[in-house]
Amino acid sequence: MDFAERNYGWLFISATCLLVFLRLLGVQPGPALSLGLLVAGVVLLGLPHGALDPMVAKESFGDRQGLTLPLFYTLYAGAALLYTLVWWKWPAFGLASFLSIAAYHFGSDWEDRGSLLSRCAYGSAIVTLPALSHPTQVAEVYQALGVVHPLLLIQVSTVVAVFAGCAAVASAAWRRGGGDLMEQLCIVAGAMLLQPLLFFVCYFALLHSPRHLFETARSVGISHLATIARATAPILLATMLLAAVFLAVQQGRRVDSRILYVVFVGLAALTVPHMILERLAGRGGNQRGLAR
Repeated sequence: MDFAERNYGWLFISATCLLVFLRLLGVQPGPALSLGLLVAGVVLLGLPHGALDPMVAKESFGDRQGLTLPLFYTLYAGAALLYTLVWWKWPAFGLASFLSIAAYHFGSDWEDRGSLLSRCAYGSAIVTLPALSHPTQVAEVYQALGVVHPLLLIQVSTVVAVFAGCAAVASAAWRRGGGDLMEQLCIVAGAMLLQPLLFFVCYFALLHSPRHLFETARSVGISHLATIARATAPILLATMLLAAVFLAVQQGRRVDSRILYVVFVGLAALTVPHMILERLAGRGGNQRGLAR
């Protein structure tokens, strides 16, 4: 696991630079390929970092407070279901709240480096910059997520993006952390030049998820990739089965819209209990970046 843990940041930087270079040459994947990469990246590289949550809960609360595994799954699934119902009933509120939650959560990728304001800038830039550079495509994604009139949300995001993007790069440069600055520059370049779905899968699957996965695995005593795979496989299979069922029961919508809805609403629903557990367990995400 050591080699992968040391080099995932460079993989993100290399992949982003390659895609940006191809984009400048006029080569970019079509919508279908971008959607396929999104699904593959989220399933294979994104979901595993949350699939270790039962082990985190057991280590943090099981012995001291009697949190059994069935009770943990009940509480975790209950929180996810509640958020899904909120999104279904009030999609604009669901999306806006998720973007705010995601900005805070993504900022924790640099938890041990920089101030809270800097981390908020980092996370906000990731969430809002695509709306500044690709407002039409982002609006289409938001509509697929149930928001009929996303104009206000796009407008707010573009204003936030200008300040957040500048602040994120300036903060990383001020800290003189070469790794942090390279990550932020790649994030800004990717968000501005790549298709929104392609940018998201690059960041989420190649930087955010590995960073949290390796830190969490180390904290619960896992030191091998094969052990991580065995530990996360049951939850991943169950999650994919539920997603497939939910995808099948949706009617009257295009397939791509249904896939986007399942992916992003599913991520939102899982992110809420995941973040609650992180905070209750006292895990701020002391992840190691390239600069360390």
